[in-house]
Amino acid sequence: MSVINDLHQISTDNDLPFVDKVAHLLKIGVATLGLDNAIVSKVTNDNYVIMHALTPDNSIVAGTAFSLIDTYCADTINAGEIVAYANIDAYPGASHPCYDKFKLRRYIASPIYVNNKCYGTLNFSSEQASDNPFSNLDYDYVLLFADWIGSEIEKQQAFGSMSKQQEVLAEQNTLLTQITTLVGVGTWEYNVATQQLYWCDALKRMLHIHPDRGITTQEVLALIKHNETKAQYQSKFEEIIQTGEGWNYELEVLTDAGETKWLESRAQPIFENGKCTKVVGATRDISDRIYTLQTLQDKTEIAEKALAARSDFLANMSHEIRTPIHGVQGMLETLEASTLSSKQKEYVNVAMKSAEALLGIVNDVLDFSKIDSGQMTFEASPVNIEEVIQHQLPMFERLANKKGLQFTADTKALSGHLFMADSLRLNQVLINLINNAIKFTLKGNVKVTTRCTKYGPDRYRIKLIVTDTGIGISEAQQAVIFTPFLQAEESTQRRFGGTGLGLAIVHKIITHYGGSIDVSSELGAGTRFIVTLTLDSADGIAPKVNQHKAQARYTAAELKNTFKNAKVLVVEDNEINQIVIKEQLKEIGLKVEVAENGEVGVAKVTHAINVKAPYTLILMDCHMPVMDGITATKHIRRLDGAGSDVPIIALTANAMPSEKDKCLHAGMNDFISKPVGISRLRDRLLYHLSPPTEMLDSTA
Repeated sequence: MSVINDLHQISTDNDLPFVDKVAHLLKIGVATLGLDNAIVSKVTNDNYVIMHALTPDNSIVAGTAFSLIDTYCADTINAGEIVAYANIDAYPGASHPCYDKFKLRRYIASPIYVNNKCYGTLNFSSEQASDNPFSNLDYDYVLLFADWIGSEIEKQQAFGSMSKQQEVLAEQNTLLTQITTLVGVGTWEYNVATQQLYWCDALKRMLHIHPDRGITTQEVLALIKHNETKAQYQSKFEEIIQTGEGWNYELEVLTDAGETKWLESRAQPIFENGKCTKVVGATRDISDRIYTLQTLQDKTEIAEKALAARSDFLANMSHEIRTPIHGVQGMLETLEASTLSSKQKEYVNVAMKSAEALLGIVNDVLDFSKIDSGQMTFEASPVNIEEVIQHQLPMFERLANKKGLQFTADTKALSGHLFMADSLRLNQVLINLINNAIKFTLKGNVKVTTRCTKYGPDRYRIKLIVTDTGIGISEAQQAVIFTPFLQAEESTQRRFGGTGLGLAIVHKIITHYGGSIDVSSELGAGTRFIVTLTLDSADGIAPKVNQHKAQARYTAAELKNTFKNAKVLVVEDNEINQIVIKEQLKEIGLKVEVAENGEVGVAKVTHAINVKAPYTLILMDCHMPVMDGITATKHIRRLDGAGSDVPIIALTANAMPSEKDKCLHAGMNDFISKPVGISRLRDRLLYHLSPPTEMLDSTA
């Protein structure tokens, strides 16, 4: 809607010069399409002349001429319609005559038609390629922009033609002077004294009125479709006769043939001796433009509804799937801690692995969907990438040892450097690549190596290289390896499993950072993935302090003492999850009470405060009958005393970022997504129940 509103505002700003209007439109275009350059060209025979241009460095100026064959616009002129190259490297590639002459790697253009003849092109481009094709909405925008520019050029040409007539027809000087400022293809004139109205033949044809028929002001009002518009039109017309101010307007009419049309017209009063003697105007049919805008608006609304529906679906899917997984994992974790025979422990271990695999699949689907819908968040903070890699090594060393593989990692190149990035997303990249390398390697070794090269002031080019001696990837599969759900051939998929989303997620994360990932492989000989990132240096900036580091100073006795007098309220409607969380908290060493919904939870908190025995912490589910967790939290925060201070942690199966924002905005202190293990739950409880760090220091 913003694009449509901006375009409408430019169109109706009669004080804005044509050159400035085009400049504004080009800015809207590059912002909407996410490209860097915009050019309006005029093409005559084989000559290509830049009429208007917008580039980041203003390196292209109006008046510059090229041979048409030396531009990508030659393809657009020859096609007579929109031409779009999402990734020029992929298509049309280096064989195109323009490939070496220009650095452009992404391009979309439409012919501009003026008076039903091809005038030139409107093109948008960028030096950055993309694997994402242009959308239908992108096509609609480019068509709309090209149509708008063609219409404006028609106006300019009409103005020029009127100027020539002004020179030839002196007796029409006043009329033609006003007409040169008008928009339109049909002219009219109203005599204030006689109340006679003159319409040119073109205007009559536009509204299906016979050329020989006269037209009165009452008949004009009868053409206007809506009564409210009629009253406004009549009132405004009388006003401009009094004030002498021109008026530009759009209105919907119903012609004599029963056809609905949209007209754009401008009325200009002409004064002689301080009195309005006539009003002249020009009108053109803008039905196509209005209908295009309406269609675009409809498509935008449909797209927005689709995005909202997808977001709701993801939230519901997250909640509905994670809730039973939480129950399964929690009960298995509790069972594993009980007295079991060796065979029973083996069965529990197998079940735990299956639950973890199921959770991994759910996480992959949700992560990919969040990135694809733009809901995945990326933090920018100082990160020690060497530490990020080293933190993962013990886990992968165990996996490699189980398969008899040699696993090595060389991170010396990154030693002593900090970079601005998101450690969580870098972890996702590393875990996916290393996990795949170990999964698809039956014997031999897996290596992780790094490279770090200075790349300008405070910039570094980082390479993360994962090499294995595994089964390899065919050339056909390498072409689609980063495509969602198409990562492995059917036989490999059956043998090794997986969602087909891991590398798609990796590719999208790396693309967010403007990086690249390359793969080289030979069947039976192994695979090498090379991730290249260009990151800002964060040397000299303190990295984020791990909020759990202080826990290392606690002995087992101190941990027990921290939880000794704590009383936790669990607000949860799912009976299985009630059992799971109660068992987990009992194992941690906490006293637990349960409320089956938010209303009961608020009542318990209120009672506890009244009897001077408030809860130490509340674990709050979000989706519950009677009263949800968000509403319950708001009620608790309005209670006096302990109600406003008690830590409230959201414990929900909805892992979407929007859900976390809602929880924190409602007054919760933290957010934990289900399923949650005892170790993670203990960490978060310890964080919220431990004395402040300053207090620890003072008693040390």
